[in-house]
Amino acid sequence: MKLHQLQEQLKLKNIEAFLVTRNNMFLNQDVKDKENQLMALSGFTGSQGYMLVTPDKAWLFVDSRYSIQARLETDSDKIEVIDIKSFSGAITSILKENNINNLTVNPWCISVNDWDKYTKNGINLIEEENLVQNIFLGPKEIFEHNVKYSGLSSQEKAKQIAENLSDKYAAMLITSAEEVSWIANLRAVDLENTPVLRAFALLSKQGELTLFADNTNYEGILELKNLPVHLANYKNQTVLVERNFTPQKILNFFDKSTKIDTKGFNPISNFKLKKNQTEMAGFKNAHIRDGVAMVKFLHWFENRPKGLSEYDIVKKLKEFRQKQELFFSDSFSTIAASGKNAAIVHYSPKENKSALVEENTVFLLDSGAQYFDGTTDVTRTIAVGNVTDEIKNSFTQVLKAHISLSSLTFPINTEAKSLDTVCRSILWRYHKNYGHGTGHSVGHFSDVHESPFGLSPNNSKFAEENFITSIEPGYYKENEYGIRIENMVYITQDENKNFLKFKNLTLVPIDKRLINVHLLSSEELKWLNNYHKEVINCLVPYLDEEVRNWLKSFCSPL
Repeated sequence: MKLHQLQEQLKLKNIEAFLVTRNNMFLNQDVKDKENQLMALSGFTGSQGYMLVTPDKAWLFVDSRYSIQARLETDSDKIEVIDIKSFSGAITSILKENNINNLTVNPWCISVNDWDKYTKNGINLIEEENLVQNIFLGPKEIFEHNVKYSGLSSQEKAKQIAENLSDKYAAMLITSAEEVSWIANLRAVDLENTPVLRAFALLSKQGELTLFADNTNYEGILELKNLPVHLANYKNQTVLVERNFTPQKILNFFDKSTKIDTKGFNPISNFKLKKNQTEMAGFKNAHIRDGVAMVKFLHWFENRPKGLSEYDIVKKLKEFRQKQELFFSDSFSTIAASGKNAAIVHYSPKENKSALVEENTVFLLDSGAQYFDGTTDVTRTIAVGNVTDEIKNSFTQVLKAHISLSSLTFPINTEAKSLDTVCRSILWRYHKNYGHGTGHSVGHFSDVHESPFGLSPNNSKFAEENFITSIEPGYYKENEYGIRIENMVYITQDENKNFLKFKNLTLVPIDKRLINVHLLSSEELKWLNNYHKEVINCLVPYLDEEVRNWLKSFCSPL
């Protein structure tokens, strides 16, 4: 369906406005291109956004990560792009400005939480499943994530969660794909870079786990049509439902006597975020192998042939990673951006639409891999030829921000948003900022953007020991250049047991050619030299002599 066809349908059906989401029934999860109705109707390829459509107008709502990209990918004559901080708030404002009281939605594609936000703001929501359909194509293959990588069996995890489920609940409905995958120890060849199983699950207080999904014949998984029958069994009982991941449609399946608690504590979150010993060991080993792949790539990049495109770089990097033991896939679409493209935060080159690697500027490379024992995500900004003093100063300022948080010791019960401020405030001194979070939690052979912990201005969750997060400040000058430095770290106890600190996982050199040494303090220089010493010590045993010598030179002390 094209946008004008949807608008014609709105006219025929006397629909005031329709909300197009990127979701299918698995909310806040990636989708295949053929499932992505937002992309089909707007052309926008970003990972988050909403489009409000009336019979004669359309608005695309994106956050600051996609401000530039959304305008490049959409037709400005047909779609107005609006940058927001709160999707529901911005959409509600547009509705009220245009005197629209009724908003039609697909109830499979909107969360319980978003539904409540609109209704509380005085918007009357109308359900319509067939206008823009909920498309789920299903996995090619489902497989078990072996306990030698996960550390705990599915039965152990289910028992652990059930024991920590409040006694008032008869069961918990699990609708997050990453949570279902984690507790069931199942993964799927489904989404291109995210091996999660897109399914729903019901966990009883007794620890019995039942899975539901369509388009799969995997033994033990029931078809989705069986979910209403199971939910209707909880008459006069209380069931815990996660409001951010549960489609509004599912609430209709419960018996009217069932008490649905959408605000209770979800015990899966912390168990999943807090990596066990096996998972942590896997993350460390995966980062060594990933560091080897990245160093071999960087050595190749220094001696690359002329005339390569950004897409050529993406393919070459994957070749190095594919040679590593336990490699499964990339962990997201690689961002390989030259010059002004690096200012587009989530730019991703396509085979038929890719710039050549430009000289005398920077090349931003944000990439990662899924290994069976861990997931990686690293960003490096690389000098190509001679760069300006302005770029060097900006890079060094971003590095200072990165070091400020990476080297921080902080009290137990520190909120994520406070850690975000520590990092961001360094760039504020130079009147600079970045329009994305400072970091995100990373799933174990799962979603590279794991919820609900993240270093961002709005995340109030406490940082805890054995959480894993990225640290990735940046600076982006539109139409000129972009800079980001990203490492993955884990949180561990400080020598003072009332405090926590970060320990490094990522083992990839930082380009010293982009550093203005005069802007770094002696402590910052010490951090950088120690980091490069760690990279050398960990990776040298796995490199041949030529690459080993190159790495030692590239990481020599400043």
